[in-house]
Amino acid sequence: MQDNYNTNSKKGLFISFEGGEGVGKSTQIDLLKLYFFKKKVKVISTREPGGTEEGEFIRKFLVSGDKHSWDPYSELLLFNALRREHINKIINPSLKNGDIVLCDRFIDSTIIYQGVAGSVNEELLLNLHRTFCYDLFPDITFFLSLNPKLGLARTKFRNNNNENRFEKMGLLYHQKIQDGYKALSKKYNNRFIEINAELTVEQISEEINKHVNSIIQSND
Repeated sequence: MQDNYNTNSKKGLFISFEGGEGVGKSTQIDLLKLYFFKKKVKVISTREPGGTEEGEFIRKFLVSGDKHSWDPYSELLLFNALRREHINKIINPSLKNGDIVLCDRFIDSTIIYQGVAGSVNEELLLNLHRTFCYDLFPDITFFLSLNPKLGLARTKFRNNNNENRFEKMGLLYHQKIQDGYKALSKKYNNRFIEINAELTVEQISEEINKHVNSIIQSND
């Protein structure tokens, strides 16, 4: 099966945010969205798992509860189903409309969490993505890099503490996540931009804005 979605037809810009737990992705997405609003640029923010009404409903079963609720293969299939709907209903229409799409996690999270940490074969992951999710990759991926010990400590102060299934996996698991992202950022260095998440919120935001402006100007 191969769908006829043509990524070359998109007019907008697709920006994803990646990293381990507690790195501050949501905060930076909100700040970048506000930055674009002030510039009167069309922008939407979304997230995975979730994005669509149905995806948000299923999200709670994936990110909360017992850490053994799902095995990595079940997670993989669920994430692909949710991602396909997310692309069809939110991401693709927005990009075709010329909007900038800011997404909290995308395919790279699946490669890292289910692949690197969950030991699912990466070729299987990518084949599912090609077959069912249009082989869509972000134009830019901001990887917020942080020592997992510090990241896990930060999560204790979040408002959504019930969404802590992956945080329960333990430090060794999260070190795998961090190491996996480091390797992935080198593999896809054409779109990955690594940001030191130990900087202040304001410093990180300034760094992101600088990169985004540079990329937008080069595309004009």
